[in-house]
Amino acid sequence: MKQFILFSIAMVFSLGAFSQDNPTAIQNPDTTLVVAENQEAELAYNNGIASFKNKDYKSAVDFFNQAIGFRPEFSQAYFNRGSVKMELKEFEAAILDFNMAIQYADSVPNPYFARAQANYALNKFDEAFDDYTLAIDKGFKDVKAYYYRGVINFQRNKYEEAIADFSQAISIDPTFAYAYNDRGSAKRKNNDIDGAIEDYEKAVKVDSKFALAYNNLGTAKRKKGDFDGAIIDYGMAIKHKPDYHIAYNNRGSAKYDKKDYDGALKDFSEALKLKNDYVYAINNIGTVKIKQKEYEAAKTEFSKAIDIDGNYGDAYLNRGVAKEELRDLEGACRDWKKADELGVKNASIYLQDCNEF
Repeated sequence: MKQFILFSIAMVFSLGAFSQDNPTAIQNPDTTLVVAENQEAELAYNNGIASFKNKDYKSAVDFFNQAIGFRPEFSQAYFNRGSVKMELKEFEAAILDFNMAIQYADSVPNPYFARAQANYALNKFDEAFDDYTLAIDKGFKDVKAYYYRGVINFQRNKYEEAIADFSQAISIDPTFAYAYNDRGSAKRKNNDIDGAIEDYEKAVKVDSKFALAYNNLGTAKRKKGDFDGAIIDYGMAIKHKPDYHIAYNNRGSAKYDKKDYDGALKDFSEALKLKNDYVYAINNIGTVKIKQKEYEAAKTEFSKAIDIDGNYGDAYLNRGVAKEELRDLEGACRDWKKADELGVKNASIYLQDCNEF
């Protein structure tokens, strides 16, 4: 059996590629009061606006209902009633109201953006994407239209388009830390690690307590082989978010890369204290145990990970390594076969000497 096998142990960490704020929390009502010939409709509408601003959502809906009853083509009333329903997380009902607002005022951009937010909240990303685009085309100026469209492009693996959208968001609001962070992640996906580092650094410059961006900056530096820099950045992520189990795990991985196995073990253990079923940290503890030649303990850790997630291929691969060191070649081959079935890269190499099993 090949002796270089320990150098190929799978170390798993999480990038935390991008983040979005709550799409239902940014929809603001059209607070413009109206005075026109239809006094009853306008009075009800204005009362609805006042109730909405006071977060009396039930009364707001009642007043907007009255306004629509007096004037069925009252697009602003439909829009604001939909906005109330967004606050109540009644997304399907909100979409119906935004549809009516668009029907009676199809050149106004706000209802398209609002409908996009509702579709986004429902994970209807194709519909959301189309509406973000319509809102932009009709002159919507809010930074978040570009931002959320960029997020959808990222999810579609269209990284150049995502970068363009995040760049537009940044041009509108140069202090939008999430856009810098997510543009960095899109650049990282395009293997532009230097560009990613630059954007993550801009994100934490704008928001010095942005734990996710520090974590991502650490991961990009680790990708460049700057393990000391990565450890510092993961530490900043932990400083600003002490319960950040992913950052503990990632810092442990950087320490592992530096062959600081005791330090790595401490960080992986801290990650598990925060999330006791975090299989990546359990797996990584196992890899440290292999480096420390504690093969039985390593096998136990990999088995724990597999008990939590039976489809965790890296844990099978690594448990096979531990079994090989314990002279259980048949058991090792079973684990490597399972890893191969689960699509683990290079697992087939480990199986080359398993023909007899």
